[in-house]
Amino acid sequence: MVELGLKEREGLAELATDDILVRQALDGKCGRVWVPATGAASYCVIKIYHYMYILGVTPKKDRAVSLWGTIARQGEGSYIIPTSESWIDWLVENIDCRYRNFSRYLLQFKGIKNRELLVELNGALEEGLNIDKVKPEEYEALSNDMWSEDFSACFDNSEDFKKDALGYMVYKDNKAVSGCMGRVYSNDFMELVFATNPEYRRRNLALTAASNVSFNLEDNKINPYVDVRNQHSVELASRVGFEFIKEYQVFQIYNSDDEI
Repeated sequence: MVELGLKEREGLAELATDDILVRQALDGKCGRVWVPATGAASYCVIKIYHYMYILGVTPKKDRAVSLWGTIARQGEGSYIIPTSESWIDWLVENIDCRYRNFSRYLLQFKGIKNRELLVELNGALEEGLNIDKVKPEEYEALSNDMWSEDFSACFDNSEDFKKDALGYMVYKDNKAVSGCMGRVYSNDFMELVFATNPEYRRRNLALTAASNVSFNLEDNKINPYVDVRNQHSVELASRVGFEFIKEYQVFQIYNSDDEI
């Protein structure tokens, strides 16, 4: 397969799906795109950070081998997103390494329905805890704690974290104990993670942090799509102005001997 530059994707519009990152990549705004080396581009691979989409018509024989080679080289650890049932079947048939398959969830911010209730939620924060925007220098600290490592997993390195992290954390003695934050891809899309230190759970801390994300979005008049990793996150997000859009399937492949 061959990679197309940002200005070489005009002929791929018919492959576009409803996914906002797919549309942005095919419009030449971001990401990497691969198409078959010969013949018409009836399918393609798109990668934007750790999201990888495969779309179009599933290939057979030599083309299938070439496509899988591109996915295997470029997609280890990424969220590989088949955009139809036929692509799910194709992946299961062609994957020749260890993998796992799971659901992720897409929502969209629609606006806060009861701002006063969320203000009260923030006012009820117990003594000794405070909420603030995530600190740019926190990448390593969040990476080193099991409860918070999903926050840093949205980013490839500390520089990406400093540049693209958005969200709020609850702090105790200047150390994060809960939060709602993630990676901003554009005003139209972000990945969002909710997590709390086990010692501080059942206190509505992640929900309180999430309410501040919603305040930020509403004050800036933006309504992004948001990708989250579990149903509990869906439940929390729905309480602070997000509307559920869909559940979708994701694959992750592992070419090494690392544990899944």
